[in-house]
Amino acid sequence: MEQEKTFEEQLEAAENKIKDCQENLGDVEVRDAMLEKASLQQKYNKFEDAIKTYIDTLPKSVGIGKKMDVHFLILQIYLKQRNLEKFKEHLNQQQTLLDQGGDWERKNRLKVYEGIYCLMIRDITKACKLFLDSVATFNSSEIISYNEVVSYTVLTSIICLDRQTLKKKVHQNPEVVGVLRENQVLKSFLESFLMCDYKTLFQKFAIVNENLSHDQYLSIHRKYLIREFRVVFYSQFLESYKTVTLNNMAKAFGVSVQFIDRELSELISSRRINCKIDKVAGIIESSRADDRNQLYNNLIKQGDYLLNRVQKLSRLTDL
Repeated sequence: MEQEKTFEEQLEAAENKIKDCQENLGDVEVRDAMLEKASLQQKYNKFEDAIKTYIDTLPKSVGIGKKMDVHFLILQIYLKQRNLEKFKEHLNQQQTLLDQGGDWERKNRLKVYEGIYCLMIRDITKACKLFLDSVATFNSSEIISYNEVVSYTVLTSIICLDRQTLKKKVHQNPEVVGVLRENQVLKSFLESFLMCDYKTLFQKFAIVNENLSHDQYLSIHRKYLIREFRVVFYSQFLESYKTVTLNNMAKAFGVSVQFIDRELSELISSRRINCKIDKVAGIIESSRADDRNQLYNNLIKQGDYLLNRVQKLSRLTDL
């Protein structure tokens, strides 16, 4: 059996091929040979050398699509290194190229790359939008599986979307439905939330919590995400009541009264949930935000600010 060549031997062969293309062929062949060299360097974890070689191919990459393909290869390296600064830099370069006339296929690929970046920087709202847009047009299997994209879509949507939009855009989405058949935990998690089956929801929530701790992009944000999920769950439950006993809420979620008391107290003190607890009576009183009053108060504040500005301007004019 022929012994596999060392990296140095393969690299020398790649460089000889580039030299031969430069002397006897055109820019297209030179570019292809350089890409082979960069791929070899990347395979052997010579990432900085690979990035340099990829960048060297850009002047020989004719057309916006070819240049974007090179940047996608560079983005894959920075994603593996978790180099967010450089990853963002090349995302911006991709967006600039896209604005100059990139095609739909590469535009859809870029959404997935940007969605992953948003997960890593904890911009859950933007990640949700990007993944929702990507579900029907997914073509980025080189960095993430389709099932993972759907999972991230479901998780971020529960946090970011209102219940009706979540039902329409996620729960009734044929692509999502197809994937969730293979992920019964996530399917039950989504459906129990929409059906207000909070006991089942919390049972599946425990599994989701465990899965988040092992997720390559979300594990570092697990505590934040768990808190956001709880805000959404408790807020939805309390929307249905003016008052409810701690005991009834604890039964609904399948937990102890002490647990619910502790959870709500923390979220109330941080002003994440609009309610108050009467511990003597054991009752939770919802404090629903009145949109009309809020708009009125905002209008008064803005009117006062405008009036003060006009008065200052008037005094300057008099001078």
